Amino acid sequence: MKDPNRGFWPSLETFATTLSKITGLIGAVAVLAAALVTTECVVVRKVLGWSTIWQIEASVFLLIYSCFVGAAFAQVGGHHLNIDMLIIYLPPRPREILLIVTGIASCVVCLIIALYAWPMWWETVVTNEHSESLWGPPLWIPYLFLPLGATLLFLQSTLQIWRKIVGLRTGTFEETLIPSELKDVDMPGVDSQERKGGGHD
Repeated sequence: MKDPNRGFWPSLETFATTLSKITGLIGAVAVLAAALVTTECVVVRKVLGWSTIWQIEASVFLLIYSCFVGAAFAQVGGHHLNIDMLIIYLPPRPREILLIVTGIASCVVCLIIALYAWPMWWETVVTNEHSESLWGPPLWIPYLFLPLGATLLFLQSTLQIWRKIVGLRTGTFEETLIPSELKDVDMPGVDSQERKGGGHD
């Protein structure tokens, strides 16, 4: 019998999930760094009366990274906000099919963004384009965040589709859909196994 944890898709899932977690952790650090840089900027300008050169631009770059590249990490845990006021009432199998369709649409959007953003990033590398500010950092750094984030999100969305297809074939999809904003909230009378979604026999 074939081991479900071996093969192309499980290996890809392990690689993509590990990469998304690493970039997500960096994104969390980037948010903290942006807050510290902004605080330093305020202190330097308002308290010391010094001019600032790099702080605002650096904090913007850090937030861009956390927004675009951190999106894949949010997708790993299914923490993107969903408009689920309709699908939450659907029977399990039609609901999973609908989620596969919407997942495919997400993959198409991410793929289009990545296909256009990667050449744009490479152009800034080749031309060695810099920001017009006094600080003048190379623009390939912030331009990298969009295609990288779109590519990682595309991978995670593809893997999510694969997991749902496997669930439909094996009958292990979730019976009850937990809204994304409630997945990490402890609810009285609901154990952890039920929150993860019981198997469908």
